[in-house]
Amino acid sequence: MSKLAMTPEERDRFLTDERVLRLATTDDEGWPAVVPVWFVWHDGAFWVWNLTRAKRTARLEAGTRAAFVVDGGQEYVELRGVSGRLDYAFVPDEEVPLEVRRGFSMKYFGSDHPLEPADHHRWLRMTPTQVASWDFRKQYGPTEA
Repeated sequence: MSKLAMTPEERDRFLTDERVLRLATTDDEGWPAVVPVWFVWHDGAFWVWNLTRAKRTARLEAGTRAAFVVDGGQEYVELRGVSGRLDYAFVPDEEVPLEVRRGFSMKYFGSDHPLEPADHHRWLRMTPTQVASWDFRKQYGPTEA
């Protein structure tokens, strides 16, 4: 393990706190298509309340490859992140854990009321594979906020 890599605990804390995941799929012409999405990190997976009309939805339904990056920090010495490939599945509303629905609502809408099903959204569970992480603060030491 690299001296800059996050421990599993550091990685979980980071992914719990961060707000934007950049999701990469492959478009119809073979080009990478990268979009920012909101997510909840729960039990080793990203949970995304995915728009059904988004182009990525059709690509994911068709079985495209998927990858991600979640990163943070402003200055070079603060940079940290996690990236990797994804295994994914659409999950029926009734199978989404209550903690995920409530966590998403708290994180993005400031409410502890769990998200209700919506016709224009589908839940997506994405499990990272071949993960890499980095935390430059380990090399340069903590910075003052």
